[in-house]
Amino acid sequence: MASTNAAPLAALYAVPMHDAIASGDVSKMLAIRDQVLDYLTSAAAIERLLPSLDRALKAKGMPPQALYGVSIQDAVARGDQAELARLKAEVAYYSRLL
Repeated sequence: MASTNAAPLAALYAVPMHDAIASGDVSKMLAIRDQVLDYLTSAAAIERLLPSLDRALKAKGMPPQALYGVSIQDAVARGDQAELARLKAEVAYYSRLL
């Protein structure tokens, strides 16, 4: 199901927020605030739906993804920031389930 209010795929880092504030441009500050709020809304929906996705995968015989230290170490060694961010989010999500 596609959403017409989908958040941007690019991560919203603090830098664009700091830049908007530093610029003093109210329109830039409002624009980044709106992007952040859209992103947070989408993130909440994703977090809410992830358990359903995990259950559907389990019903199809797929095991849950294990977060092993080796995977994390490999990502660190490669310096793959996108993979590290994904693993960090997964660790945070699964730790809340405990």
